[in-house]
Amino acid sequence: MAEVTADAFGRVETHGVDAIPAHERHGKPRELAFLWAGAFVNYASLFTASLLTTYYGLGVWDGLLATALGTVSAALILGLLSNTGPSSGLPQIIFTRRIFGLRGSYLGAGLTLFLAVGWFAVDCVIAAQAGAQLLGAGNRWVTFGLVLLIATISVVVAVYGHQTIKILETYGAVTFAVLSAALFLVLAPQFHWTQAATVAGPDYLGAFVLGFMTCFALVASWYPFASDYSRYLPQSSGTGAVTLWPVVGVAAPMLLLGLFGLLLPTIDTRLAAGQGVLAVISAHAPAWLAIPFFVFIVAGEVWANYLDVYTAGLVTLAMGIKLRRWQTALACGILGAALATYAVLISDFHAAYEDFLILTYLWAPAWAAVVLLSFFVFEAKARPRLAVIAWLAGTGTSLVFVNYANLFGNVVTNPSFFNARLISGLHGADLSGLVSIGVAAAVYWFGRR
Repeated sequence: MAEVTADAFGRVETHGVDAIPAHERHGKPRELAFLWAGAFVNYASLFTASLLTTYYGLGVWDGLLATALGTVSAALILGLLSNTGPSSGLPQIIFTRRIFGLRGSYLGAGLTLFLAVGWFAVDCVIAAQAGAQLLGAGNRWVTFGLVLLIATISVVVAVYGHQTIKILETYGAVTFAVLSAALFLVLAPQFHWTQAATVAGPDYLGAFVLGFMTCFALVASWYPFASDYSRYLPQSSGTGAVTLWPVVGVAAPMLLLGLFGLLLPTIDTRLAAGQGVLAVISAHAPAWLAIPFFVFIVAGEVWANYLDVYTAGLVTLAMGIKLRRWQTALACGILGAALATYAVLISDFHAAYEDFLILTYLWAPAWAAVVLLSFFVFEAKARPRLAVIAWLAGTGTSLVFVNYANLFGNVVTNPSFFNARLISGLHGADLSGLVSIGVAAAVYWFGRR
């Protein structure tokens, strides 16, 4: 066996968008659990779940149910997509050339680049807010300065490859999980464990669906990244194992950190709604535990940026833009820092974050539905035109079911959108992600049959 040197810890990875050769394949499917846990064992998971009790009006336990259902449903699709990696050895977007054609894959690549840059911005803001709490400064300009510093650090270290990412994510996830568990135990006596929903009747169902889709969207935003991190597995890897372990890696931290995020606002509802759950931790947790927790929030979000910049580099190559890894890292960092600046200085971050998640699942679920049907059901000759039509049909139809008032209400005065009556009839529920999957799958299925 030849020595594996293209994918080693502490070395810049030599592979780009080419298929990984059989003699360089290594690892086991269970390693995907640790990699994806590393992507979700961070403050973003906790913060996403906290939206359900802080802003949507759900209680603790029904909020946890919405979190669990949304997370597991989306993670199952992520696990299924991961099977394209061992099968082909290709990054996710390159693999979809055989489904959507070369030009169709460019559209997916461009949208995935937006996802990578968007997540880079989100991670930078979260890390900067944690750093501001660590310094005892809530000033937006302090947070802005920290955004620039963290973006710079992320770009410098993000030139390394798959194996470096995997190892850092694994150990970082374990450390953050231990600190989160310790903080949870210390704050547990202050939680209001039985806090009930503040909405009722049809509005409650709308809030539950909105919470479900918010957690679904958090996982769905990773769909175009799936095989980027499974393509080094041997081709003989079992389908069931490759599907299961990402589900475990995503669901376990989301449920545990989700419960933490749902309970934190119950300590001080007004403070959580005004300044966020980081302020709740800073005000109610002992300094000896809060300080290392904030430090690892910063470190964890920098590690998460590895995934964003790594995929941005692969996607840029897939679009035919031949840049070196450090050049794509720099470009992603500049664009991400610009978006992060908007979220910190101009917009309310929780609203900007929610908008980003909703914009994510307008297209990714429909795209995933077509990819999975092509891979598992229709393995014969590709139909790229039909695939693109099905994807666009699913995405286009979903636009009718978007809760635009929830999406743009923070920047539009007295919003009145074309589908206001439909959304009112659904009591605020945003069904666009589920509709996009159903329509795209139906169009592609019947078109191929």
